Amino acid sequence: MNKFILILVLFLCSLNLKAQTLEWDIGFFGFADNREYSASDRDSPTLIGLQFAPEVGLLMDSINRIRFGVNILKEFGTNNFSKINPTLYYNYKKQHIDFYIGLFPRVGLVDGFSNALLSDTLQYYRPNLSGMLFRYEKKNIYQQLWIDWNSKQSETQREQFLVGLSGNVKMGSFFLRHEAVLWHNALPKNNDENIHIQDNAAIAAYLGLDLSPKVKLDSLMLSAGSLLSFDRNRGIDKWNSPIGFLIEGYAAYKSFYIHNILYLGEPQFIALGDDFYSEDRYNRLDLGWAPFRNQRLSAKLAVSFHFTPGAIDNQQTLNLRYNIGAKHKLKDSWFK
Repeated sequence: MNKFILILVLFLCSLNLKAQTLEWDIGFFGFADNREYSASDRDSPTLIGLQFAPEVGLLMDSINRIRFGVNILKEFGTNNFSKINPTLYYNYKKQHIDFYIGLFPRVGLVDGFSNALLSDTLQYYRPNLSGMLFRYEKKNIYQQLWIDWNSKQSETQREQFLVGLSGNVKMGSFFLRHEAVLWHNALPKNNDENIHIQDNAAIAAYLGLDLSPKVKLDSLMLSAGSLLSFDRNRGIDKWNSPIGFLIEGYAAYKSFYIHNILYLGEPQFIALGDDFYSEDRYNRLDLGWAPFRNQRLSAKLAVSFHFTPGAIDNQQTLNLRYNIGAKHKLKDSWFK
């Protein structure tokens, strides 16, 4: 990380700052997530807090950008800040290519994954990615690959990283969507015989139909697909590879929406995924209200029901994001 900071500083010093644009943004993210999971004997925490995320940086031209900042998490009920995550990244964006390297925000980039592969709690406690992201996007195609390096190997600490792949291809009213993650949990330097390298991966693929232009609703989408995962501890286990099927429906009218996901198949074990998919039958129903949906302000209130064999759990969530920012062209007189 120190080498990365030095490279950024040297790069900035080499620029002609007269042609640059100073940018700044301040992001607020408030969340309240009340989980009532006792019917299925799962933990039932109440997660409530606020993230404060200021950023400042330079837009060197229409393509290159560097940002510095911090994401501060305050969980209500605690005396101190719960977590402080530095933000420091370079972004290249030109036509259909978008590239990030450094410590950059998850929101808008990786927050679209299904809960089966990446649990929604990650947005609360892991707001930044540490690594790289490459995205290619045109009118009817979108593909994205990223790596999130979570832990460096030390005498007592495992090496851990997460790789993600996702994409969507539109063909008229039809679309093909896929998601995949690989979680690598390696050994510390001073490991004993009871510690093993863990490999865990999952793939989800869907074929869907977007009926939004053909109905009076604002949105109506149906899809079906499969979920396959792989897990093993090297040296002691064989590959465990359960498979199941997913049926998903989403409908929205004005600020109200309904979202349902049905999973049928073998119990899954996905390292950073939602634990409900460890059941052989699981249905999630979300009833939501999203009164604000723009770049500056977005808000969502939802009630979720989790149906598993012999149990019905529920969850209530409120998410509120507010962002302010501006751009200032740097003047020649500032550097004379």
